[in-house]
Amino acid sequence: MIRGARLVGTPLRSCARMAGVPWDTMIGWLRVGRAYNDAAPESRNPRHAIAGQFAADLDRAGAQCESVLFTRVMSATVKDGRLALDVLRWHEDRSTRKLKRDLVAAQVEVERARAAGDYVERHEVTGSSAADEIRRRVARLTESAATGGGAVGPDGGGGDGAPDGVAVLGAAGSTPTSR
Repeated sequence: MIRGARLVGTPLRSCARMAGVPWDTMIGWLRVGRAYNDAAPESRNPRHAIAGQFAADLDRAGAQCESVLFTRVMSATVKDGRLALDVLRWHEDRSTRKLKRDLVAAQVEVERARAAGDYVERHEVTGSSAADEIRRRVARLTESAATGGGAVGPDGGGGDGAPDGVAVLGAAGSTPTSR
């Protein structure tokens, strides 16, 4: 009954409901059956052979229905140019649709973790931190002062790194310099 419903395009959830099979049971049968079919023959559990046949029959029925629908759509594109264009776009966007589904699934997981209070945002800082940069500038200024030189900028040169017309405190002494 389930295979026949699947063969005409009925969604799996509706097939299970129509047969009176709980959805979790149906998914369990398919999971076990597909694992059985994917396993090497010598490592298959013989108790799962029926589930393997069930999964193979349902997958085959779904593929047959999809093939019939695809044939109908392609024959309809002969008369309807817009439909042909939509089919071409649908084929082009196939890889993008999978990426979008994966992205949405990841976003759902993040939101679930946030709701549960388990989400921790992680920010990676590359390069040096501001404190390291300040320490390097202080070391250059100290070295410059010890040798009697002028201000040393962030690039190691004589400039202080500030744009023209900006006063810099403490760069070459206690009074601001203005450029």
